[in-house]
Amino acid sequence: MERDIVFSGVHIGEHSIDPANFINELRERCVEPGYNFVTIRTGYNNNRPVIEDKYFIQWAKYLAENKVYFVFLYTIQHAPDGRKTTLSKEIVAKMKEIAGEYFLGDMIGETGASHACKWEGYYNQGFGPGKDPTKITTDYPDMKAAAEGYVRAISEYMAIDRELDVPGTLSVEPTWLHRYNAEAGVDMPMLELMYGNPEALISCVRGVARANRSKLWGTYIAHEWYGGVRHEDTIKRKRLELGYKYAYLAGSNAFCLESGDEAIESYGDVYGADSEICRDYTRMQNYIADYIRNDVRPKGGPEVSVAFVYGKYDGFGGWGGSTVWNQFGREEWQHGKAEHSWRLLDEIGTKRTWNDLANFGENDLSAYPAYGTYDIVPVEADIETLSKYKYLIFLGWNSMTDETMDKLIAYVENGGRLLMSAAHLNCETKRGGDFILPDSKKLRKLFGAEFTGKTYKSNFGVKFTYRALDESAVYPGTKNFIVDPLYSAGGVEYAEIVPCGCSVTGRLADTFLNVERNLPVVIENRIGRGVATLAASVNYPGHPAFLPLYRALMREVITMSARECEIKVLGSDRLRWSVYEGGKIYLLNTDYDMPITVKVIRSGKEEDISLAPLELKCIV
Repeated sequence: MERDIVFSGVHIGEHSIDPANFINELRERCVEPGYNFVTIRTGYNNNRPVIEDKYFIQWAKYLAENKVYFVFLYTIQHAPDGRKTTLSKEIVAKMKEIAGEYFLGDMIGETGASHACKWEGYYNQGFGPGKDPTKITTDYPDMKAAAEGYVRAISEYMAIDRELDVPGTLSVEPTWLHRYNAEAGVDMPMLELMYGNPEALISCVRGVARANRSKLWGTYIAHEWYGGVRHEDTIKRKRLELGYKYAYLAGSNAFCLESGDEAIESYGDVYGADSEICRDYTRMQNYIADYIRNDVRPKGGPEVSVAFVYGKYDGFGGWGGSTVWNQFGREEWQHGKAEHSWRLLDEIGTKRTWNDLANFGENDLSAYPAYGTYDIVPVEADIETLSKYKYLIFLGWNSMTDETMDKLIAYVENGGRLLMSAAHLNCETKRGGDFILPDSKKLRKLFGAEFTGKTYKSNFGVKFTYRALDESAVYPGTKNFIVDPLYSAGGVEYAEIVPCGCSVTGRLADTFLNVERNLPVVIENRIGRGVATLAASVNYPGHPAFLPLYRALMREVITMSARECEIKVLGSDRLRWSVYEGGKIYLLNTDYDMPITVKVIRSGKEEDISLAPLELKCIV
C-alpha cells in the first residue's frame, strides 16, 4: 500500500510581510514547529513592499534546505505597479534550480468569488479582480457565454505563469468554480475553507482534482475570517478543529492555516500570538501536523461510489452572492430553481425521519452513500473518470450537448446507474429560454422513450411499481397500486413521454384506486450493464413542487449504494466517515458536545466504536 502525500503548514504574509526579517519568521512559524508546507503572500497592496529578487533566492534556498514545499500567492493579482507579476522568468528559473521539487509554483486567489459569486457593491470598494470593476462583464447573453468569459479571464493569469515557466499553478478558491479554473490551466486546486458547506465544497474540489488527474489538492484554512464572526466564541474554535479533521478524512493533500496563529486582526478585534485564541489556532495546526506525520493514509483518496454531476455551464458557487455569474441587475440571473437544487446535498448525512415510508431494509442506511462520502464531478470529465462512479446524480443547471449524451450512454452501458430530470436534458443555454431536446435517437437509446416535445402541468401525486427495473432499488410502491399517491406539492411541469422499451416506475395519480391511464413520470431503462432513471419534470429539482419527488429518488440512490456496499456504518447524524484502500476507515464525530456510538459491519462481523465529541479515529 502506497502512502499518500500530505503537506501541512502555514500562510505567511496575511497581515504583513517584512522581507529582510522573513527568514526568521519562516524559522519560527514553519521550520521549528516541523511543518513541511508554506504559502508566501507577496501581493503588493496595503502598503506592502515590493519584494526584491534577492529575497526570493534567499527564501528558496532556506526552504529547500529544510525540506519545506512552498508556493507564492497574489504575485499576479496584486503585482507591483506597471508589472504583470511580482516574479520574473529569471527568478523562477533560479528558484527551480535551487529548490527543485520544493518549489511547487504560483497561486492565484479567489477568482471564482471575484468574477462570479460576489455582490454588486463589492466592485465599488475595490474588491474586484485587479481592483478594476470594468473586468466584470454583466451583460452576457446566456450561461455558455458567461462560463466561457470566466475561463478567458482566468486564462489571462495562466498565460503569465506559462510565460514564466512556473513549475505549477495553484488556485485558492472558496467557491465551486475550481472546474473552470482547471479548464483555464490551474493544475493543483486548493479549497479556501470555511466558506459555505465545507462537505459539499470539499467534494467539489476533490471531484475536479480527480477529473483532471491533479497531483494534489488541498485546503487553505481561512478560519479567522470564515469560521465565524465572534473570535472569542469557543464553538468557533471547535469548528476549526472539525474543519481540519474532516478535510483529512476527505483526502486533502495539503493543509495551510491562513492566519490566526501569529495574530488575529479582523471584525474590529486584535489578538496577538500569546492570546488564548491564537494559541488554540497553533495547537490545532500542530495537532494536524503530528497526526499526518504519524498516520499512514493510503494514496488515492477516499473510496467514492456516488457522484453528483456539476452540469454544463453551471455557475453555482456554493457561497457568496445569489446572482449567477455576477450578472447583476438582471432578475432572471438571480439564483433560481437550478441553483436551489443543490440544497438537496443537505440531505446527505441526515437519516430519514422515523415516519418516512420510503425507508426500507434491515438497517437504516439512509444517511450516507456507500463508503460514507460523495464527489461532485464536472460534466466535462472523461468517460474513464465517470465510470469510476457506480452512481451519477444530476442536480444543478445543465445545458445538454451531444458530447454529454454520448458519455452518459457509454457510462450506463458500462454498468453505471444514472439519475436525472428532464430539465437536465434541455439544450438551452439561456436562462428562462425554451425547452430544447437533444437528438431523439440518443434520447431513445438512453431512456427507452419517445419525447413528443409537448409538456403538461399536474399537481397529482405519484404511484410507484412494487419492483423496480433496477433490482437494487426499492420504491414505496404496492403490488396492486391501491395506495395513496405520494409527493404531490403543487403544480409540476412534465415532459410528455411515450415508453418504447423503458420500464415505467412511477405514474401520476389522484386517487387511492389503481387507474391504468396514469401518465408515466419516472422511467427506468436498461442499457448494457447499467440503468438510466429519469424523472420527467422539466422543472429543476429545486422547484418546491418537484423537490419532494426528486429528493425521494435521490435518497433511494444513496441508500441503494449503501445497501450494495460491503462496508456498512451505522451511527448518529453527526457521524462523518470515509474508507480508503485496504479497508482503512476514518470516523469523525462532528458533535461539539456529545459522544456517539458507531457500528461498523464488514465481512459478516459487527464492531461497536465509541467516539468522543470532535474525535477522529481510524480503524483497519
